Amino acid sequence: MPELPEVETVVRTLRPALVGATLGRAWASGLPLRMGRRPDLTTLRALCEGARIRDLRRRGKYILIDFAPAGGLLVHLGMTGRLRLHDADEPRAKHTHAVWQLPKSRELRFIDPRRFGWVAAVPDFEALAELRALGPDPLAELDAAGLGRMLAASRAPIKSFLLDQRRIAGLGNIYACEALFRARIHPRRPARRARGESERLLAAIRETLEIGIANRGTSLRDFVDAAGTPGRNVEALVVYGREGEACTVCGAAIRRTVDAGRSTFFCRRCQRH
Repeated sequence: MPELPEVETVVRTLRPALVGATLGRAWASGLPLRMGRRPDLTTLRALCEGARIRDLRRRGKYILIDFAPAGGLLVHLGMTGRLRLHDADEPRAKHTHAVWQLPKSRELRFIDPRRFGWVAAVPDFEALAELRALGPDPLAELDAAGLGRMLAASRAPIKSFLLDQRRIAGLGNIYACEALFRARIHPRRPARRARGESERLLAAIRETLEIGIANRGTSLRDFVDAAGTPGRNVEALVVYGREGEACTVCGAAIRRTVDAGRSTFFCRRCQRH
């Protein structure tokens, strides 16, 4: 699933092409997407067609496309979603579920083979329950003191804590594993036992995310930016996907376990429980 660095990469790729543009006709496949819901084509057309794009930004794993003077388009990439720019005469790929016409014979297309993503035109982002429920952004809103207080109040394993979007917005499985390695914290350690290490943990989270953004995301299978270019961050991963390889710090073999159906990668020697 695209995480904060991948979503930020898509936003940065799209922003130069979309800010100031006026949207033309909107189209939707009519097939159900996230949680079996179908995008509301009537609302998509009513709010999007003729709207001028004022800005693009990210909130957690959501892409927010702001219209002028108000309202906008909400996009969640789910597991396999792509939000890409295409020439209008280019054939639409299979699993294309939403399209917005752009000036200069171009289109913005949402493609999602597994249909876990979501698109919606909304009059007010602040009224959306899914955005209000998100925790602070680790790059812009979270501080070590606040993280420490949240850790102290949690009985969850630290990796589960990091994956909870109500606590921290944007982290997913890949970057949680990487950040815990950099912080030297075992993924199954109870979160409350890491409260005294909040400053080191936050620094590790930020370093991990900033490396991911600098490398334009991690492309393990599906992720590409808005131009169709895969990210380069796979080469920078220190534990994720490296089961059996030597730890870059101590040389011990990287281990893999499965927690709640997700693979967890860590170094047993460097990351003490």
